[in-house]
Amino acid sequence: MSTSPGDSHNHYIQLGYEAALRELRHLAVHLEARGCNRVAVTLYDAIRIARAGGLRCEEHTRTP
Repeated sequence: MSTSPGDSHNHYIQLGYEAALRELRHLAVHLEARGCNRVAVTLYDAIRIARAGGLRCEEHTRTP
């Protein structure tokens, strides 16, 4: 089965997204080691939310 150019593009977007999340986690680890626990926890939470597909809230489900 062949892939379309869009599939390849989406693959690279996904790779970039994963790399960005890994970099944020790396930063959180360094912040935690420096004692910046609240900031590190905030980053860990943001990563978890991003991996879950974002927040589910009223503003995102309403249609204009």
